[in-house]
Amino acid sequence: AFANGTGQWCSFFADEACPPDHLLDKVETQNGEKSNHKGWFPAFDLASLTKPLLTNLWLRLSLGTDPILYANTPLSSLLEERTAEAQLLKKWAQERPWLTLGHVLNHRTGLPAWCWFGRMLWEFADDASPQKGARRNAGSANDNSGESARRAQYQLTRHILSLSGNNPNADTLYSDLNYFLMARICENISLAQFKSWQDCLNVINTTCSSNFWHASIDPERSMTAVPFYPYIHSQVTAHIYENRKLENHAGQFGSVHDTNANILAHEFRTSRAAAPIVSGHAGLFGSVADVAAAAKIMIDTQADLNNHSSTLTCSSDRFVWGMDTPSQAASTAGLNVWPPPKNTSVFGHLGYTGTSLWMSSAHEFHVFLTNRTAQRDTRGALSVPRILFFHEDSTGTTSCWIRNNAAETTSGSTGERSWKSISCADAYTLCFEHSRLVTRYWDRNTLRVLPNLNILRRKLGKTLWTH
Repeated sequence: AFANGTGQWCSFFADEACPPDHLLDKVETQNGEKSNHKGWFPAFDLASLTKPLLTNLWLRLSLGTDPILYANTPLSSLLEERTAEAQLLKKWAQERPWLTLGHVLNHRTGLPAWCWFGRMLWEFADDASPQKGARRNAGSANDNSGESARRAQYQLTRHILSLSGNNPNADTLYSDLNYFLMARICENISLAQFKSWQDCLNVINTTCSSNFWHASIDPERSMTAVPFYPYIHSQVTAHIYENRKLENHAGQFGSVHDTNANILAHEFRTSRAAAPIVSGHAGLFGSVADVAAAAKIMIDTQADLNNHSSTLTCSSDRFVWGMDTPSQAASTAGLNVWPPPKNTSVFGHLGYTGTSLWMSSAHEFHVFLTNRTAQRDTRGALSVPRILFFHEDSTGTTSCWIRNNAAETTSGSTGERSWKSISCADAYTLCFEHSRLVTRYWDRNTLRVLPNLNILRRKLGKTLWTH
């Protein structure tokens, strides 16, 4: 799926996504009323686009865009000790008087890039490292009250805080752990009333007219998103993926590609009503229409934050207010002119699954979403799957095409697949009939080859900036 300011486009297999039922009541109205077709664009695992579109965006909407608040106000002064976990967080910030929100947003806390979140499935001894035999199950399978989830989150927060240094001049190191902590900061920020993570999403969705959700809050809803296809590098791992009957194995629905986000969403599923464990690094789902709507808000708030005259203590050679910036002409932003024109800033973010969002201060943007971390091979009936292609222009007019299989092409054709226009109602029927019914096969005779997503990003970006 991809989008820019002139419209949005999406192509997908009919068996991989099924539009919601309510769209059938809104398509092709007889009285000429304009219909809302945004739901036709399927949701994707947004991967690390979660970082700018969840905690970063919520802070901008809730705290405003005063750069002094983000860049020159000690983080410790912005935190309230609402929970025992918040006390840990505030003590950590007080020991680092130089630390600001900007340091966390810009990955300058000194935290490592990653750690395994599965360690929180157990309680540990009071010392920093677990001793042999010190683990015991947290009882997450029957945690309706959320007690085990809260305890696990506390242990994980404590562990992550122990990994950070205390260097005000730490280099920029892109880290998922910064945005796990950013979620904890949102829960305990003093200048905004944090009600719940669902309320945070409601604020974002209401402001952006979007429909994002997070796997830790609503894992069942992720069943409506397109599945991911991970990189299979050998016959052994292909066999493991085919035979493990887990909710997050290859080609299944309802999972996040990121391992840590899956642990939070699935291991603590029974706790989500009382105490969902939300991380800001991954787990957000949404369509290309949702991301495009949020991009317009991000551009405006980024401009407000850039209108500063003070010296920023949290500046980074790469990130600006939590947004990545292109460092060279070959950037995945796909710039047509390098360097960017004077007084024009370009900023954005990438996601591991093949997602990207790039924006400019000239109010231009483009979005690219894919779930192809590896190629997909399918076998079976020729009619399944068929590829559907949706387009919605800037006026909200939606059209749909279907790509025929070679065997179905008209007489006299060269055997190449062709496209034909179909009604949205027929497209829905096709999706409904085939969604999640196809058996997926992995070809064990060849190694999986990762698509070069960076080449795709650059080529598509060069087109979308100018069309």
